[in-house]
Amino acid sequence: MMSTNTEARADWVDYAKGIGIILVVYGHLLSSAYHAGLNIPPGFFAYSDSIVYSFHMPLFFFLAGLFVESSFRKRGPGNYVLDKFTRIAYPYFIWSILQVGMEVIFSSQTQKGAALGDLLAIPYQPWGQFWFMYALFLMHITYAVMTRLGKFCAPALFVIAVVLFIRPIPSGEFALFGFSGHFLFFVSGIYFRKYLIDQQRCAVPPWMVLPLSIVLVGSGYYLFSSVIEPMRLVGKPYPGYFLFLSILGIAACLGLAQYLAGRKILGFVNTLGIYSLQIFLVHMLAGVATRIILLQFFQIQNWIVHILIGVAAALSIPVLLQKISIQIKFPYLFELKRNKVVIPSQISASSKLPEEDHR
Repeated sequence: MMSTNTEARADWVDYAKGIGIILVVYGHLLSSAYHAGLNIPPGFFAYSDSIVYSFHMPLFFFLAGLFVESSFRKRGPGNYVLDKFTRIAYPYFIWSILQVGMEVIFSSQTQKGAALGDLLAIPYQPWGQFWFMYALFLMHITYAVMTRLGKFCAPALFVIAVVLFIRPIPSGEFALFGFSGHFLFFVSGIYFRKYLIDQQRCAVPPWMVLPLSIVLVGSGYYLFSSVIEPMRLVGKPYPGYFLFLSILGIAACLGLAQYLAGRKILGFVNTLGIYSLQIFLVHMLAGVATRIILLQFFQIQNWIVHILIGVAAALSIPVLLQKISIQIKFPYLFELKRNKVVIPSQISASSKLPEEDHR
């Protein structure tokens, strides 16, 4: 078990994951509700969707990269790949099957609908938001293979990442599109930690958080209203815009996370970060089910009510499921093997991270 100081040093990462998972849930449920026919103002949806999608997934890939080198050093190539299978590939298959199965049953009530063939395609065609899990697993495997290059590993990874970012692979099979469009952020996380975080040079001054957020929203609004039409930038012919907004968004989220962790406030955000994997896996099932209940049983049409209640349900139900699975001693709902969930102690956090991934 890690020491209290080590846990505290990783505290801001959980805050960052908490901020990120709130944005992911909001973005997915807003899009689902809009395309399901709720009366969301088109302009609000277009700008909100475009801005949020410009950085919330890059943030998660960046955070995932922070622990790659330490995890690889600790486990070695074989155990490293096995660990990623139990933590990423296994829940990918379990929850892809569950979600696609539910969408087959309730296809008339969902935005996309699903068929039995989609279940069979899960091994090579990720369904919905699960492309993230598939792409993340591929990134870990790619890193493990590239380490065989020794001192040439870092430059080779960056060259590949930059080329793929500029010219992403236009295929949804094997999550190649998501992998190629986001690999740069994963690689950046690896070396951001090595050369900045571990040298304690990455702290974002608290006074910068608000200006960064304002610049992010303002730049996004100007870009999508005056330069290009609103869109999700990944894979589009605007890699410079995508990179610019992603860097702003990641910096703002990291700064806010460090601020919250340093002052030990809004602890629920930290908790959401600890359970971010569970939330990601379950949030669409929980959020869409909540929308159906609000519409069919309560005849609630107000889209703001739908988003507020849907996001709250999508954030809380997965946490409850995880706690129940622990209580009944069934550890296989979210991981193939049981790992303890470490809750960081309530002491001051710094910018230095532990020597391995802490979950």
